[in-house]
Amino acid sequence: MTTYNFQVVKFTAKRSLKCRVCGKRFNRSHTFENTINPFNKNDKGAAKTYAEVWRDVKAEAEAWKPDNLCTKCAAEVSS
Repeated sequence: MTTYNFQVVKFTAKRSLKCRVCGKRFNRSHTFENTINPFNKNDKGAAKTYAEVWRDVKAEAEAWKPDNLCTKCAAEVSS
């Protein structure tokens, strides 16, 4: 069995939100990642470069919209 290790490109997005129920301020963060590998191809069919992968990861992080419920209110809504 052969194991391949590809370079990982990571970006952590952080958001400061206000709960829509109680009005409390809270923070959320999420790490987005992708790898530079021969299967990750661009529009031309060539393997993506570091810059292309970084741009994709950054765009995904910027589009991220976390739910604006604090932990306490989310628990109350789900029960």
